[in-house]
Amino acid sequence: MNTFFSFLKSRNWMLWALILGVATGLIFGERVAFLQPIGNGFVKLMQITIFPYIVVSLIVGLGKFSPEQVKSILLKAATVMISLWCIGLAAIWCFALTLPQHDAGTFFSPALISPTASINFAEHYIPANPFASLAQGNVPAIVIFCIALGSSLIANKRKTTVLDFLEVIGQGLTVISKKIIAIFPIGIFAMTASTAGTLSGEQLNNLQVYWVLVLCLGLYLMLVLMPMIVAAFTPIKYRDLILVMRNAWITAFSTGNVFIVLPVITEGIKEHLRKTNQADEQADHIAEVLVPIAYTFPSLGKLTTLMFVMFAAWLTGSPVGISDIPNVTLSAMLSYFANVHIAIPFLLDSLKIPADSYQLYLSMSVLSAKVVSPTTVIYIFSFVFLSIFYCRKQLHLKRLRSVYYLALLSVCLPIFMFASYTLNSHLAGNSKAADDIIANMVIAETVPAHVLNHVPKAYHSGELSLTNIDIIQKRNLIRVGYLVDNVPFSYFNQKNELVGFDISLAHRLADDLQVEVEFIPFKKHQLSEYLNKGYFDIAMSGLEINVVDLTKVRFSDHVLKLQLALLAKDHQLQRFAHKSDITNLSSVQFAHVEYGPILNKVTKQYPNIHFSELNNLKQYFTDPNNFDALVISAEAGFAWSMFYPEFGVIVPQEGSIKYPVGFAIAKRNLDLLSYINSWLDIQKANGKVHDAYNYWILGLGGQKEDTRWSLIDTYTRQPTQ
Repeated sequence: MNTFFSFLKSRNWMLWALILGVATGLIFGERVAFLQPIGNGFVKLMQITIFPYIVVSLIVGLGKFSPEQVKSILLKAATVMISLWCIGLAAIWCFALTLPQHDAGTFFSPALISPTASINFAEHYIPANPFASLAQGNVPAIVIFCIALGSSLIANKRKTTVLDFLEVIGQGLTVISKKIIAIFPIGIFAMTASTAGTLSGEQLNNLQVYWVLVLCLGLYLMLVLMPMIVAAFTPIKYRDLILVMRNAWITAFSTGNVFIVLPVITEGIKEHLRKTNQADEQADHIAEVLVPIAYTFPSLGKLTTLMFVMFAAWLTGSPVGISDIPNVTLSAMLSYFANVHIAIPFLLDSLKIPADSYQLYLSMSVLSAKVVSPTTVIYIFSFVFLSIFYCRKQLHLKRLRSVYYLALLSVCLPIFMFASYTLNSHLAGNSKAADDIIANMVIAETVPAHVLNHVPKAYHSGELSLTNIDIIQKRNLIRVGYLVDNVPFSYFNQKNELVGFDISLAHRLADDLQVEVEFIPFKKHQLSEYLNKGYFDIAMSGLEINVVDLTKVRFSDHVLKLQLALLAKDHQLQRFAHKSDITNLSSVQFAHVEYGPILNKVTKQYPNIHFSELNNLKQYFTDPNNFDALVISAEAGFAWSMFYPEFGVIVPQEGSIKYPVGFAIAKRNLDLLSYINSWLDIQKANGKVHDAYNYWILGLGGQKEDTRWSLIDTYTRQPTQ
């Protein structure tokens, strides 16, 4: 027993907390979700010393150097950093080639119509107000300010008093950090247990190809490339490097946060050099200066998120080609100087990938941070160690160990790439195609319904043209007109059931009236005739509310506001990126099914733009080469792109047009119109319209959610008889 306890004491408590947290989450599942606030509290506790530590370490570290030392150290550090960037980017592009074939397509997201954030490098890197930068947590600006102040003290003969004072503060901050680290295994356990217990299978399945891709890349960078480069070029052994990085690595993995472990990295480097009798004052100063600088500049950890841009391009059917690599690499290196959440939308926009793909990154960011953060930690360790030994002129390859590690990392690259390709090919083959998802969507709550493919002769007499709520309830039937193949508002799913946004609301309306529902098809140009002759009581099918039809029928209050867009072949989308691109074309031919009043005004203003009206949307896909693009709502366009992955959707910049959609009722039936408007107010207030929008337009919940598995549920669940 004593031997067992001695073994426990000799182990790393953070590692034990990590293992115990994962086990607890798997055993108890969502029952341990209450631990999440505890974990968040420990993260905030770790952040107490970070900003003061960066300020003090940079100013003191730079201030103690002579001008000659600074010039030499920073130049050599820059050489190491650029070398690591080049090697890491080469590995990243190799892994980008492991993406398998994919049937592209995705649901609409409001992010599509949001303006792309431009990167303001001046705001992020020029500390116009250093105190504001500190208050806002703008790390790049803080680092620039500290570098400037520290550099200005180098030649100052009276700097000793200030530097001694700041060094004492730094020592105090280090003591605080060590005290917090001593109890941080509690936070590691809480965060790991809550994450492992609440992470749903849907989150894992949603972006499983990206997760496998970034996991294989991260493992190669963390366990092979960077530590083996350090072991090959420096006196540090591979095993020793892994051990010295262990605490910071586990903390970054558990929290998904590199910022809070910067003091741990600095102290770990200094402590390791002391243990191996390689420490000196210059090495300590280099560590104190380069750790925050390495965090501020693009790291290989940050650059692993470039894989998401490759994944998004692959997912939307426009994979990045070899010819795009130089431009993408340059854009990435410039944009990653800013925040990742600014860089990724910028790169998506530069590659003409729909901006809503960024929502996918956000949904996966909790998981991807488990790779990005520990990879960044190992990058910082590797960068600083290589810089220290480069400054000492101790980098060399004249050893058998150097050849061994360089050969090993070269051999491991194709192995990891093959594993990534094999796993992702399997996952892509088993995953549901985009068109399968939308084709299998169903209406959750239905009433008895009759779906017709024509107008019954009994309705031709016109006797039913005057109707109201009393008549509808008396006959126990409400008749609803629908447009055929008007995805996602009214269409037939794979089971040949009539479904869609408006169809689901029609079932809810019939349920509230306690009547059955009958669906009758019509074409857009037949709307006013069929309504006023009484062929159906109400038309519900994503109908545009326009001024021309207002003189013929009555419209309800708007149900949604849709964004007008263009749908075209993927390779043609770039032609319509801006309004000016379209207006400058000599002649352009667009197809449309509705929007006549809006498009007539466009034709008068721009004679080079011509529009042709089609009977239905499917007619466009039968022979799309007759037109340059299809005018359609962005919401519907994305749904159609799931059935036809070779097509994409674009909203021309500076040419954004929105329009309302609603239900149509015959001019005479004012009682029914009044009821519908009040009913709509109720549905909006209780969230039913919002729920329908999330499901049919955004695709949220389009795939069945599995119950969160846990070990305790497996053994306590009652067996079925």
